[in-house]
Amino acid sequence: MLEVCVDTIEALEIAIDSGAQRIELSENLSVGGLTPSVELISKARRACSEPLIVLIRSREGDFFYTDQERELMLEQAAQAIRLGADGVALGAGHHDHSLDWDFLFRARRVVKDASLAASLVVHRVFDNTVDPTGAIERLIEYGYDRVLTSGGAVRAVDSLDSLREWQAVASNRLEILPAGGVHPLNAEVILRSTGCRQLHGSFTTTETGKTDRLPSGTQIAEVRRILDEYLASVYLH
Repeated sequence: MLEVCVDTIEALEIAIDSGAQRIELSENLSVGGLTPSVELISKARRACSEPLIVLIRSREGDFFYTDQERELMLEQAAQAIRLGADGVALGAGHHDHSLDWDFLFRARRVVKDASLAASLVVHRVFDNTVDPTGAIERLIEYGYDRVLTSGGAVRAVDSLDSLREWQAVASNRLEILPAGGVHPLNAEVILRSTGCRQLHGSFTTTETGKTDRLPSGTQIAEVRRILDEYLASVYLH
């Protein structure tokens, strides 16, 4: 599964046309992504038939939210599912580097109340936790489906040992989705070194290191090819 994060309909269309199999939708990727508007979610749902995950993040900055911000994100999560999203990516943390388990429990309840089929994803707040293996077990207990993570470093390729360990702990009970600096030159080593079967990226960074407004269809298509060939080699052998 290749997931591409986008923040406009134009970017979404490029991603789908280039081989993305799942979309993570947000606004303002330049600040890490924020909860998209009702209008953008609705347009995105009409524009693609692929699975659509909506990022739920009420503001930029850290993941230490006020009670009001948490309540807002719970409302946004339920609304995203009602608008047709297939799942949401969310999370919150505490200053002691633990996940906000009360928020994650309540998020599961409001999302599943909106749709039992909806996917639950913890975003990169997971990278801040001091007990990732314990957190994986608890997320499985809570009914979460996926963790979006760079393994703790800025780039996934710099945290291969952690990603491999977490993939082994999660086994087939929860999906580990490597993210952070994924591109055609490191996609295969991330897959083969970790045993993960998914990749996530924005694919907006050029060869010169600059960031474009739109994703590179060429990069997406190449990473999709690498992913397909890797999976074929795993399952054929």
